[in-house]
Amino acid sequence: MLKKYADSVNEWRGWSALARQQTGKSILAQLREIRALRGMGGQCGMSDYYCYKLYDDSYQLGRGARDFLGWRLESSLGMALNPRHAVLPAWDKLAFTALAGAAGLPIVPLRAYYHRAEVVPAAHGEHLKTPEAVGAFLREPANFPLFAKPAFSQQGKGAEYLSGYDRASDTLRILGGATMRVDAFLQRLTVSIDPRYHRPECGFVFQSPLAPAPEIHALTNWAAICGVRVICLNGPEGAKPIAALWKIAVPPNHVDNFSKGKYGNLLASINLEDGSVTRTLTAFWPHTAIHLTHPLTGARLEGFQVPGWDKVLEACRQGGATFPLMRIHHWDFALTDQGPLILELNDLGMTIGPQIHGRGLLTEEMRAFLRRHANPAAHPWVAAL
Repeated sequence: MLKKYADSVNEWRGWSALARQQTGKSILAQLREIRALRGMGGQCGMSDYYCYKLYDDSYQLGRGARDFLGWRLESSLGMALNPRHAVLPAWDKLAFTALAGAAGLPIVPLRAYYHRAEVVPAAHGEHLKTPEAVGAFLREPANFPLFAKPAFSQQGKGAEYLSGYDRASDTLRILGGATMRVDAFLQRLTVSIDPRYHRPECGFVFQSPLAPAPEIHALTNWAAICGVRVICLNGPEGAKPIAALWKIAVPPNHVDNFSKGKYGNLLASINLEDGSVTRTLTAFWPHTAIHLTHPLTGARLEGFQVPGWDKVLEACRQGGATFPLMRIHHWDFALTDQGPLILELNDLGMTIGPQIHGRGLLTEEMRAFLRRHANPAAHPWVAAL
C-alpha cells in the first residue's frame, strides 16, 4: 500500500515538473487549480488536469477547465442520455445492420455472418450457422481478403484483417505478416476474448475489405481505413454534431483505434462546419505531440479536407431520426472510395479523444441538454451541473 502511494506521488511530481517546465506555473498554483476543478461539475481530478493540459491556457480552444468532463463520467454520459432499452443497435451489429439498412443509411455490406439462429435477413450475406461452416468458409482461398470482427465487441477486440489462407499449414494470414491456425481463430466464435467487450453468443461478422478514399490514400500511403468518429446530441429537434475526430492508422496498424496512443496511430480534430483538420496528435500525455504533417509521408495534415463530409453530416441527421431514443450518438464512419460508410453506432463513446485536443464536451449546450433529457435522480452528477 505504501509503495503504491509512493509511486503515485512520484508520478504526480513528474507531471507537475513537466507542467512547470512548459508553462512556468508553480506547483502551488497547479494544486490550487486542481482543487478548483471540484466545483465545475465535470468531476475532473488530478489526472484529467494533466491529461487535458488544463494547466496550459494557450493549449485550450474552448472556455478552459470548466468545459471538461472527467474520466469518472465517461461511461456515465452515455448512461445518463441513452436508456438501456434503446441501445441494442449500438451493441449488436446484426440488429444495427437490420435497422440501419432498412432505413437506407449508408452501411458497410456484410460478406458473411456467423450466427446460431436458423434464419437471418438475406441482406446480411452468407449465413454460417455453425463453427464448422465458418471453418469451411475460411478454408476457401477465393473468399479472401476478409475483415473479420465479433458482432458484439468494442475497442477492436477480436477483429482481424485476414489476407489469405495457407492450405498446407491450415493457417490464416493476417495483414502485417502474422499467422493464426484456423482452429485457433474459430475459438473466438464460442470463447470470449475479453468478457468486458466481447459476447461470442451474438455472432461474428465477415466483410470484404474497404479501400480508403483516394485523397486519404494519397496522404497516408497505406491501405488501412482511417475512420471518422462524430458525436451528436439527438433531441426532438434532430441530431446535432458537437465534436468530430479522424482516426489515422499508421503502418503497420490495420486498425485505426487510438487507444490512448498506445498503437502509434494519429488522432485529428475536425472542423464541424467544413470537415477540415484542425489539430492532429499522437501518443498520450505526457508524450503527446502535435503533427502538422504525416510522420511518414510528410503530407500536410492541418487543413486537410475530409472527403465526403457533407454525406457524413447527412447520415448523422438521418441516423438521429432512425434511433430517436438514444440522445447521444457516437458514429463511426469509414471514408472509402465508395464514399462515407457507417461502420457502427456506439452507445458509451470515449470522451478522452475529443477533449485531448483542448476543447471540453461539458459546454453550456451540453449542460442544458443533460438537464433536459437525463434523469437527475438516477444520475446525481447531472443535478449538480
